[in-house]
Amino acid sequence: MAHGMKVPIIFVLSLCVLFVSSLSAEQKQLTKIQIVSDFIPEDNKADRNIANKIMLTIGEELSPDTSLEFIPASRLRAWKQLKTMPDVCLYNKVKNDERQHSAFFNQYPIMAFPANRLVIYNHPELPQNLTLEDVIQKHKFLIGISAGRSYGKNIDQYITSHPDSFINIAGETSSRRLHKMLFQNKLDAILEYTAVLKDRFKNDPRIDKVRFLSIDEESHAVFGYLACSRSEQGKLNIAAFDKVLKQTSMQDQIIKLHQQVFSEPERSLLISALKAKFNLPLN
Repeated sequence: MAHGMKVPIIFVLSLCVLFVSSLSAEQKQLTKIQIVSDFIPEDNKADRNIANKIMLTIGEELSPDTSLEFIPASRLRAWKQLKTMPDVCLYNKVKNDERQHSAFFNQYPIMAFPANRLVIYNHPELPQNLTLEDVIQKHKFLIGISAGRSYGKNIDQYITSHPDSFINIAGETSSRRLHKMLFQNKLDAILEYTAVLKDRFKNDPRIDKVRFLSIDEESHAVFGYLACSRSEQGKLNIAAFDKVLKQTSMQDQIIKLHQQVFSEPERSLLISALKAKFNLPLN
């Protein structure tokens, strides 16, 4: 009789093992993703920053199983934390070969930008199109940039090879400090997106004396992605983000926000670029 009881006992033990394994797997499921950024979204729909709106929408889609925790940090410190901690993510970051060695990037972009512009204040004498070489060699400009930010492959390479011509401003408010220094004539120029400055200073009369000069021959779009720690947790985070971002409804929201924020001719360029990334019809 005792011999006959072995089968059900083994069966019960097997069920227990499966139950414990199931609990262990559930415990590994995502509950919170830490987003380190120098610009923290406001927890409401009034936040005018397009990237912040998109992140808040992604957070809503992940809820209630997963929540996003936004942690303030400068761009440089954010990348350092991502490289040293297993559970950190950054958003709206340019994807390049160097960065992919230290971070996992998601498949679908959350934003598209036009090319960076050389922003000058009260310099009507300069032509509309020029190169960084012209600005630095002929005009001896000192240009302000945000430390830890990528401006695209070509510009990044030029900055690296001409460090004395650029001033790196670090910290959580680096962008605002650069804008302030430009208007105070402490810098000859800064590198920035047109929409950022126009939105921030749209009610400031000084914006009428600001010019946005083309410095990159390529008129391509620059994409912003999510980047997470190169760890098992980072893989889970990236999978969670791409699950949301591959949804057509989410992609439609991203495109709609770009249509609202950008004006022509940049709007058409960015919408077409996003649709290509999302594999959506271009018409």
